[in-house]
Amino acid sequence: MEYYIAIILAVAFFVYSISFRQLARAELTGPMYFVLVGIAISASFIDSFESSQPLDTLLPLVELTLAVFLFSDAAQTRIAVLKREYKYPLILLFFALPLTFFATLLTGYVLFPHTSLIALALIAIILTPTDAALSKGILEAKAVPAKVREAINVESGLNDGLCVPIFLFLFLSWQTDSWQSPSKMIEFVIKEIGIAFICSVVITYIATKLIHFSALRHYFEKASSPFLILSLAIINFSVAQALGGSGFVAAFCAGLIFDKLYVRTSDVKLIQQSETIADFFAYLIWCLFGVYTYWQLQTIDLTTNKIIFAIVAATLVRVVPVMLCLILSNGINLKDKFTIAWFGPRGLASIVFTLMVLDSTDGLISELTTLTILVSVFIHGVTTRPIAKSYEKVS
Repeated sequence: MEYYIAIILAVAFFVYSISFRQLARAELTGPMYFVLVGIAISASFIDSFESSQPLDTLLPLVELTLAVFLFSDAAQTRIAVLKREYKYPLILLFFALPLTFFATLLTGYVLFPHTSLIALALIAIILTPTDAALSKGILEAKAVPAKVREAINVESGLNDGLCVPIFLFLFLSWQTDSWQSPSKMIEFVIKEIGIAFICSVVITYIATKLIHFSALRHYFEKASSPFLILSLAIINFSVAQALGGSGFVAAFCAGLIFDKLYVRTSDVKLIQQSETIADFFAYLIWCLFGVYTYWQLQTIDLTTNKIIFAIVAATLVRVVPVMLCLILSNGINLKDKFTIAWFGPRGLASIVFTLMVLDSTDGLISELTTLTILVSVFIHGVTTRPIAKSYEKVS
């Protein structure tokens, strides 16, 4: 069976590679395509997946892939633009993000009133972080204002890292069936973010000095350069995690620091090449998510309330808080505000959190988070190209 699955995966990647532009014109994004491939694989080999949870053992790979994306996204952030437009990411992170969390919590409480508040809060924090990689068409569209793209990118890079301490706090509360003390929460935040920041500064500073030293003496070739970025992202993530900090925050901070310290040359495109490698693993994870989703849909009691929750959690609980928080911002028009509000797709970060609780929680948590991620992949995927095109028409 393993070889048949390998054949299907290889063919799927080959077809995607030779028809990339046609798929884009058909409004079929990479995550959408590979989720459908995973669903097809699971439907064909369903008996082999019934007694297992195929994503559970792949948590480290998913985490490392997310870390690489966080690093590369941050390293491609234009600091000059960010300095001018820092207020939008700050509004999204410190005002819209908490409101999104509470809106998701309230939605869960209305639809599932008999579920414990801790479980609903855990669902809410799993679905609060966003994944800019799913809206890459917006981030790469030059017609979209830079401040809009940077707001989406920076928020996506930092919000999952900021959600980690809250997630751990709620997960611990769920496991003990009692709320942890506020002091415990403060300890989590200081420890996770503080350790991550220190690790990112020290490691990235030393690494950039070594890269400069090696580049000046021609110690490495362009062909091997992608591994520098991949290894740097993974080192930051792993060291921070090993020391008790947030690896995701460390990876993103390291990317920002790398962007500041690294002097680019015309012949070495480190970041773009490493991101292409990371794309392969990300698409593989989306394929496996499709496998897991189909397997779960065979056992789930798909009620109306669960479907409503997934749709609302993927859209309104993000759009309404962000629009409210940006309503007084005069620097961007209504269309820009809606674009920022709309593009909050749930992706790898939510998958990571779901996998972390997979063996320790009841079925409702994994069911609702999986359904919401699935809805988000297709809703945001289908709308990325049309919204990006709308900016081209205006310009």
